[in-house]
Amino acid sequence: MIRIFCGFATAALLTGLVLVSGCSTGTELGGARIPNARPDTELTGQPPTLLEAGFIVDFNWTGSDADGRIAGYQWKISDNGVDGISPRDTVTIDPLTGAVLHPWRFTTASDSSFYVLADQDSFPSDDGLDPRSFRTHTLFVRSVDDKGAVDPVPAQISFTSTTIVPTVRVIFPSVGNSAKQVPTTVNVGWSGTDDDFSSGTPTKVRYLWKEAVDPDGNPIIDQLSYELWADEIIDFEDPAWKPWQRYAPLEEDRKVSFPEQPDGEYFLFAVQAQDTAGAVSIGRGYQLQVLHCQVNENFYSPSLSVSEPFISLQPGCCPTAQIAGGQPLNFGWAASASHYAGNIVSYRHGWDLADITDPDDPGWAVPPGLSDQNRYATETSFDEGLHKFYVQAIDDSGISNTVTVTLDVIQYVDPGSQRPLLIMDQVIDNNVSNWEDQNGVFRNDQQFRNAYWQFLRPVPGGVFEMNWERDWKNHTVEVKYADIVHYKVALIYAKYHSSNQTTLIKMRPVNGRDQFVWLDPYQAKGGNIFFVGGASLESFLEPVGNYMVPIIFNTRETVLTYNNQTYTVGFGDRRLPDGTEVQRGPLQYQYQTVGISTLDWTSPIHNIYGRPNQGRSDRRVECVGLKSLQLVPEFKSNHLIGPGVIADNIRTDAVIDWWDEAVHPEEEGHEFEHTVFSFNDDEFVNRNLSSRGTNWNEQLCAENLATGLCIEPMFTGTARFDFLREKHRAEGQTEWPMGAYTTLELNSYCGQMALTDYEGITNGSARTTGLTYGYASYKRIADKPSQKPDIYWGFDPYRFDHTETKKAIRWVLQYFGLNIIQE
Repeated sequence: MIRIFCGFATAALLTGLVLVSGCSTGTELGGARIPNARPDTELTGQPPTLLEAGFIVDFNWTGSDADGRIAGYQWKISDNGVDGISPRDTVTIDPLTGAVLHPWRFTTASDSSFYVLADQDSFPSDDGLDPRSFRTHTLFVRSVDDKGAVDPVPAQISFTSTTIVPTVRVIFPSVGNSAKQVPTTVNVGWSGTDDDFSSGTPTKVRYLWKEAVDPDGNPIIDQLSYELWADEIIDFEDPAWKPWQRYAPLEEDRKVSFPEQPDGEYFLFAVQAQDTAGAVSIGRGYQLQVLHCQVNENFYSPSLSVSEPFISLQPGCCPTAQIAGGQPLNFGWAASASHYAGNIVSYRHGWDLADITDPDDPGWAVPPGLSDQNRYATETSFDEGLHKFYVQAIDDSGISNTVTVTLDVIQYVDPGSQRPLLIMDQVIDNNVSNWEDQNGVFRNDQQFRNAYWQFLRPVPGGVFEMNWERDWKNHTVEVKYADIVHYKVALIYAKYHSSNQTTLIKMRPVNGRDQFVWLDPYQAKGGNIFFVGGASLESFLEPVGNYMVPIIFNTRETVLTYNNQTYTVGFGDRRLPDGTEVQRGPLQYQYQTVGISTLDWTSPIHNIYGRPNQGRSDRRVECVGLKSLQLVPEFKSNHLIGPGVIADNIRTDAVIDWWDEAVHPEEEGHEFEHTVFSFNDDEFVNRNLSSRGTNWNEQLCAENLATGLCIEPMFTGTARFDFLREKHRAEGQTEWPMGAYTTLELNSYCGQMALTDYEGITNGSARTTGLTYGYASYKRIADKPSQKPDIYWGFDPYRFDHTETKKAIRWVLQYFGLNIIQE
């Protein structure tokens, strides 16, 4: 079967058709001439109904020849009078030129599908619900034999083609039932359907744009006045209609623009669709097929939103934000005029403009345009002052919208004017029911912890010129960058808490979006940080609750699926306003500012990498919890720490950690079963105690002349298991734990990831012994007046021997350059 297009659709198929006519005779050798018999033709198949056929019709035919064979067929379809062909006139010769006006078309096929016109409106039998167009046609077919003779009486059949009239409507945002307010450049589109065609859409469309005036020249201002004159003012025979054009498949290609329309005038936009059969839509519905609009140059303006990764900019005009001196600024923006079918034609941005109306103001960063440089700003920072950032978007009507962001840049205070010490409490320790002492008193409560830190008051042994009421901030008080810049040193004692860390919670990522950590510019500008506490650096992690440790910052790994559960093992990428994807882990405070590469805890709630249980089961605190601190000899030597200034070994406080100090004869051989040792969140860094195979390296910092590494270990730790081992050795049990515990018992008491061999003794030491728990960071030392690195302790000094930890804290503060009042 072949498909043949007739009527308006046949022009492309005429090339190559063969015209055959007339007759011929044949002769036998040596005999008389014998006339060639003419072939005969018969139509054998037709549409189910000839009175209401579709515009795609199928026919079959056959031919016979008494003295030869059929070589093919010729056909033509009449539009019954419109094209000049009638059943009685199947040749149609132009009497003036002799040209064949409607030639026969040749085919060797005996069946075909024809696409025919159905372009007359108001099919008589319709009820008006689904209007159809129609046209009557006649198909002529005649056989051609192998000698070129044709059937003198072609077979013919008449039928009526029908099609559902296509529909079309105007596309313009939120068209109501009154004149639509539009800008001076009117962009309007259309959308059409054709229910009985395979694509479901029309094939052609045309439109009309005209002033909305009635025949008397009066403006049409509402629906009522339009409907009085609709048939006359939207006349389908109006020559102002644009030529038919292809119906574009994409919506963005189905629209037209009318620029520079006069303000205040009313206009009408009408659209009409045509389908494959030539049927056309007939609707003139108000705000349906016809848009009624009034030009109003001040009614619309583009919507414009400005964003910056670390600044919360509320919608609306002229937001103001307070930022840190040196804080990197990366602005991006987006505008839209889609709510009035407008198009954004240019963006522009700049800093501290003298005259925003002056296109040549030197503050503009780039000329107007739509390039990438027009959609985001180059990273910028300021040390101080009030600065204004401007973004302007302009649409195709010349209407602009400008957003101004005012930035109050907090200047870092001159060191000569700074106070000595700010103490920030970021431990939620009110009414805490743990760390129970021998008398049943909970020693982790704030009445004891806060009292511990008061040795830094301006008393003998305290900090000179410190004002406790002014310079100590409880965890309920939010400290801002504008506060901290007034201090040479900030001592922060912290412990991760999912809420109520009033200051640090503002630096924690939310739903994967990083917040700005203003501790970084404070340290980079010259301030020293002394940051202490178990789970203290965890305060800067988003509380997703399903990390696997160790946390490795410089990796593109993001998640691990284990036992059908997904765990967080990395931080993925961060998208900058310019669309650039950067690795997010190295931008975290722990890596970028502190200078560590991995982070872990002695007995965490987080799963150890690739393990099914929480870390506190695989590394039980009774074995791996931190029992004592050892001052690193190289640190002591490098910083010329004299004898007794900082103890070489600092044990846990005897009141808080009293169990091992008391006499428990019944516990001999049962040290891990009946204790109250619960100190499980001490942080160690730059170590991988799991089977995780991710490559990582310690960071390098040229400022650390001793090793070239970014951190310098100050304290390592000894776990409780090792403390007990040495205690038993002192009592003569040199092979302990061998003989006291089986491997199975140790795995049960300590966990399967808790112990390692030591001096030839299987399971002779905790894996958490000898790791780095306190260190100096050289990552932000370059601009510090003291030229001293920042100090981080991943343990809570309050939990250790108070006399010795206070001595160590005084050394750190003196090391930073603060004056300690002599005792």
